[in-house]
Amino acid sequence: LDVDTWALLEAAQTTLSGPEEHLAPSGIKEILTVLYRYEGPFLDGEDAEWILEERERLHSLFVQSAMIVVRHLGLCAHYHDAILLARHVLRFDPYREELVRHLLTLLALDERRIDAIRYYDHWIGMIRKELGISPLPATRAIIAEIRDLHNAENAQHLRAQLVNRHERQRFAV
Repeated sequence: LDVDTWALLEAAQTTLSGPEEHLAPSGIKEILTVLYRYEGPFLDGEDAEWILEERERLHSLFVQSAMIVVRHLGLCAHYHDAILLARHVLRFDPYREELVRHLLTLLALDERRIDAIRYYDHWIGMIRKELGISPLPATRAIIAEIRDLHNAENAQHLRAQLVNRHERQRFAV
């Protein structure tokens, strides 16, 4: 019996259980298959308290797992796959700013700077209109770096942005 919620829980456990380096290519394929099965909120339209809690838990596991896989794919230079997954997740969570930064970075690394700038312009218009907010300084810094991208050294610095915060802190110590 293949149940979407159980498959997501299993994929999340594999993804979140250790360092990203432990993810094997065959495991990534299986995790990607599960993540692409996610098509929105658990039992959408129902509002029992236990359903709301489970809906939030499953959504969080989906986003956390996808972020790890996006970073992993990006660091392995599988930009196309990472971009597709980031866009898939942003369909369900368009305000997840860290993921937006990853998408912008991936587009630039895939030599699609114009797509990154266009996406940013569209996204910033959306958050200003719908939420009345501006992006965080980290997001503004990424887009500024993308606009000023002129050489391989700058691209390497941009690629380093895919390393998660915990890893950067570990390397800084």
